[in-house]
Amino acid sequence: MTQPTTITAKVSRVVDGDTIRVFLPNAEKDESLRILTLDTEESNAGGSKPVTPWGKEAKLRAEAFFSPDDEVELVFPGSEEYEVCLKKYRGNYGRLLVFVMKDGVDFQETMIREGYSPYFMKYGNAQLEDLHTKYQIAEREAQIETLGVWDQVSVNGSEIRNYAALGTWWKLRAEVIDRYRAAKQSTDNLFNTRLDYDTLVSLAEEEKGAIVFTELRSIKRVGARSALILIGSEEQPFSLFLPDIESDEGQGIVRLMETRYISGDATHPRRSYAYVHGTLSLYNDRPQIVIRDTDQITDEIPS
Repeated sequence: MTQPTTITAKVSRVVDGDTIRVFLPNAEKDESLRILTLDTEESNAGGSKPVTPWGKEAKLRAEAFFSPDDEVELVFPGSEEYEVCLKKYRGNYGRLLVFVMKDGVDFQETMIREGYSPYFMKYGNAQLEDLHTKYQIAEREAQIETLGVWDQVSVNGSEIRNYAALGTWWKLRAEVIDRYRAAKQSTDNLFNTRLDYDTLVSLAEEEKGAIVFTELRSIKRVGARSALILIGSEEQPFSLFLPDIESDEGQGIVRLMETRYISGDATHPRRSYAYVHGTLSLYNDRPQIVIRDTDQITDEIPS
């Protein structure tokens, strides 16, 4: 991989152990970052995870690392032009996805090594190989010393999150994503719903066929007999449309989703990701593929 795109930004404030706000170059308003490979426990109420004592400590550690007006380096997971990176590398809720360095110190490695976060690979391993290796080593060292999240009773009073089970599930997902990344290098008609969203919109405008690699999050009924399979992203709202979930074929698709792909967690892990092939179309300016057969959804690229 060529050198990743890197920019300098100025810290505005710390939001959580894995989220900060910064002023991008020439920007008057600060912007939220979702720091890659970190998943600290919560310090602020309102999310899907509980607030924990160690989550509050993680925020304090981040505040000790970052001060307002600090200059930091933001490293994107790709090497595209800066303006392309700004649009392409965003999470489900529009936050920029980056690695953060300050004065040559890797914030991600620091938080993992000190036990404030596991090496979070739920959405894929760090694409920069040197970082992937570094974070694996940092997590192993924290586990050897049972630091932080690896000693839940000491830091939280009881086990709040089962990181051994979570890590196993995240690793399964990361391996699926790694295979996609390798396949992407040699497959022209393969697209990612998050990274290639604008391309999928263009293909949908022309109603062209494609193979789409996507996460499958939930099923939502949208009519008396129809439903959508959603990927859980507000920023990249791609969906699969099921025209008749009451038919035998529709029920088969629903069963496949529920038993193999969606609603996964540490105790009931699912694959989460699949390859979907079909003709793209637009509905309310959003790209979708109509699914009428289970054969359109596969674990590997269809031959």
